[in-house]
Amino acid sequence: MASIFGLIILERCNQGGTAAVYQWLIQSPWLACLEIAVLALLYGLFRAFFQRPLLPFAIYGALIYFLGTANYYKIFYRSEPLIPYDAFNLPAAASIADNMHFSFDPGLLFNLLFFIVCLFLVWFGQKKLYQSLPVKLIWRVAVIFCIAVPFFGYFTKIPHLQALGVEDIRYNQFLNYRTNGFTISMLMNLSDSGVDMPQGYGANTLQAVRRELQDADEPAPLGHPEGQPHIIVLQMEAYGDPRIIDPRIEYGKDPFEPLAPHSGEIQFFDTVTSTIGGGTANTEYELLTGYNMYFCPPGVTPFIRYVNKPKPSLVRELADQGYRTVAMHPHVGSFYNRSIVYPNLGFQRFVTQEEFEDPRYVGYYISDEDYSKKIIELYEEEKEQGPLFLFTVSIQNHGPYSYPEIHRPYPVKLKDGLVLDEVQVQELETYGANIWDSSAALASLMDYFSQVEEPVLFLVYGDHQASWSWAKGLPSSPEQDLKKYITKSFFWANYPLESDGRGMISSSGLAPEILRRAGLDLSLYNKGIALQFQDILAYNVAVTVENDGAVDYVNAERLDKFHMIQYDRMFGKNYLGKVR
Repeated sequence: MASIFGLIILERCNQGGTAAVYQWLIQSPWLACLEIAVLALLYGLFRAFFQRPLLPFAIYGALIYFLGTANYYKIFYRSEPLIPYDAFNLPAAASIADNMHFSFDPGLLFNLLFFIVCLFLVWFGQKKLYQSLPVKLIWRVAVIFCIAVPFFGYFTKIPHLQALGVEDIRYNQFLNYRTNGFTISMLMNLSDSGVDMPQGYGANTLQAVRRELQDADEPAPLGHPEGQPHIIVLQMEAYGDPRIIDPRIEYGKDPFEPLAPHSGEIQFFDTVTSTIGGGTANTEYELLTGYNMYFCPPGVTPFIRYVNKPKPSLVRELADQGYRTVAMHPHVGSFYNRSIVYPNLGFQRFVTQEEFEDPRYVGYYISDEDYSKKIIELYEEEKEQGPLFLFTVSIQNHGPYSYPEIHRPYPVKLKDGLVLDEVQVQELETYGANIWDSSAALASLMDYFSQVEEPVLFLVYGDHQASWSWAKGLPSSPEQDLKKYITKSFFWANYPLESDGRGMISSSGLAPEILRRAGLDLSLYNKGIALQFQDILAYNVAVTVENDGAVDYVNAERLDKFHMIQYDRMFGKNYLGKVR
């Protein structure tokens, strides 16, 4: 009974209701049987320690209910399911939990009532039918662990699961959980937390790669400032455009209109990130290290798992060229472990919300207006110490956008028969108003730095597209899925910039693009990253975009050749050069 109970609770939250669970059971009976076996063994681990069944069932049931509920809310707010490594993200989740509304869905109430009924049945059975277990505690525990250890050891190996007909589609976790079920998908994601070494990795291979990179033509500079420019990177919270995802949405007032006075100086392009609706730190990691999240295990946050000691980065490369390196984020320093990660990446100073004096809040977060003012303030403070590399992460536009108390009117139009409910329209309105504020703040910065004598280069890009409730019903295809990862991006400088005609790039490929427009030398590593993105337009955890614009789901054979130099610098022996 315990395993059937667990399957019903977990899959109702995972599949989206009782009817969806029934369809999944009909389509995937073997996967359901495998899930029942896993849950039965999990319950056995609890049961072995107790003579009576009520307490172990209560503990097991509470755990199942918690996991199912957490999965439900993560899918609801982030459009992605619960992953084992989310346990490492609890501090980050807790820091924004006060701003989230956790309304109690009727389906969760059904699960709770079902749990209570099952608990009562166990209690009744214990009272009326209970017979003392004949085996001593030590032998019960020994037997169950002798079964559990090899069982879970076997079923956390992807090849073993594939041999049983399980499809490895971890590149799309939402589809993975809906296809393979909650429990099997969790086991798949427990398979490892380390980064796989590329096949053939070693000193001889990297020496050949070094020679190849040294012989290759240097990517041409795209800016010729007089001296080293100040470099300001602005990673804007959810700076995207829902009209890309569904063109049936229109804004009565273009939220990017404040940028118009500078449009002649701006180089617009699309950034392809590796996350949707959250995971801001993963986009930071991709830009600052050049390491694409495609090569990380699913669900891992590198800031929390991998940057626990000094690591090579763009920050260190710029410091080697005489730059003063400063990071700024108008939130708590512990968010995504940044207070530890930023120094390990080479930042000499980290400015948090504590250094904002009487900031204005929009919704729950410090406004982009005050964020932009702080950028000017930091520039004025730091510019005398040498050329400045200022890396900033905004927060005003952090979701969710549907709560009545933070709703902001903004003209939204729906066309071609598109129907959205009132809450979904409010999401678009609040989001549009926030994007207008972000664009206005960026325009004010360009106004200010247009008057500065020293050369200044801006990179602006969104950390991820928002997670839209209305987008979940759109038909899936590589082209449509790509749109969910695209964010608004541009380069701007107070000196002339050249264009290479590129309209799209992965966030992991942005560092060499910064260096080229700053007229700075590229390390051998960043030269390698730049050359990789001559062979492919963009790629991430879900899709591959070829230079001719063709989009397909991620192709390991196509992408794994790009892994070698990224692995060498971030996780290997750094054969390409010293650790910088």
